[in-house]
Amino acid sequence: MTEQQEKLSAFMDGELNQTEIIDAIKHDPALQAKWQRYHVIRSGLRKEATVAPQLDLTARVAAALADEPTVMAPRSRWECIPLVGNVVPFAKQAGQFAVAASVAAAVIVGVQYSNQPTQTEPFSTFATVGPQGGLAPVSLEQTRTIPRDDMAVMLEKKRKINALIADHEQQVKLKQAEEQSAAAEEQQGIDN
Repeated sequence: MTEQQEKLSAFMDGELNQTEIIDAIKHDPALQAKWQRYHVIRSGLRKEATVAPQLDLTARVAAALADEPTVMAPRSRWECIPLVGNVVPFAKQAGQFAVAASVAAAVIVGVQYSNQPTQTEPFSTFATVGPQGGLAPVSLEQTRTIPRDDMAVMLEKKRKINALIADHEQQVKLKQAEEQSAAAEEQQGIDN
């Protein structure tokens, strides 16, 4: 640091009380700029933030850009080929659309998966073994809660319904077997 900067810093801290530093600040634009920066720094350290820093970087950026050499990029070799020059941009755009569609599909599936209701059935259901006879499965979702004393009655009714369904499936199989044996006897009677 120069002697002027040290005096300015000491004057800012209240350690120096000279009028010559004030005269130097009045006549030197560089010291005026430092004076302002020191005040901004002091306000920032004290967390006062009453003085807004004034930074003008546009002149420096414009000067740096003016000094920058201009570089001309050569044409891509794909652009020189007539058919491929038209296909490559189309393929890039199609790839972007494919990525966007994949992300949208993943979001939709994720939202649907996370919004599924939880299973709150009072009993578990098991898959039936064997053919179901063309019947669609019955929904076990309930809209009301069942008291404990009604639960035993409800389970007994379900057992009876399951027994009736199993009996019906056996009767259908027996009837099919009888029809097949009758058809086989008729065929033997015709052949003889």
